[in-house]
Amino acid sequence: MKATYEEYPYYAKNSQKTKFITPKIKEAIREIMADNNRTTLFDIGYEGKSLEGYLNLLITNNIKVLVDVRKNPISMKYGFSKNILAKRAGDLKIEYMHIPELGIDSDKRKSLNSSEDCQNLFADYESKILPQNVKSVEKVYDILKQNKRIALTCFEADKNYCHRYRVVKFMNAIYPDKFAMEHL
Repeated sequence: MKATYEEYPYYAKNSQKTKFITPKIKEAIREIMADNNRTTLFDIGYEGKSLEGYLNLLITNNIKVLVDVRKNPISMKYGFSKNILAKRAGDLKIEYMHIPELGIDSDKRKSLNSSEDCQNLFADYESKILPQNVKSVEKVYDILKQNKRIALTCFEADKNYCHRYRVVKFMNAIYPDKFAMEHL
């Protein structure tokens, strides 16, 4: 266990096996957690990631709450449907929340054949869906203020082809300079 903690100190941050946590490991944990007081909104897609790799990104960035912004939180990829993802996050002391109002209806995503189709979908999302769901965006901001380090999640790896990045930009427009933004 000590060797694992030395190699991967973030695993030790919530450990109850304190006899294995040496001063060297404590220092590594302090370095990892150094930026905890900075309010940061992360966004992360699970496309191309294993469940373990995805969860490791949440752990190493000290994410407190994972906010799922998919309309329908089901996935053909193991581990990324709502119940399993919520359980695995919870096992790591990361709260899972689902805010479907910030998702995009699947029927609108079915006929995307080009980059232009995607950009039109996102323009519609930014001009209609987000303004109609300001209360949900405010809820995300309140969660961020309270927890300081949260991540919005959905499928797409590339934030430029993803609605969750539009949520991040919309929040930043409403609450300018109130938080840092980081893509995982």
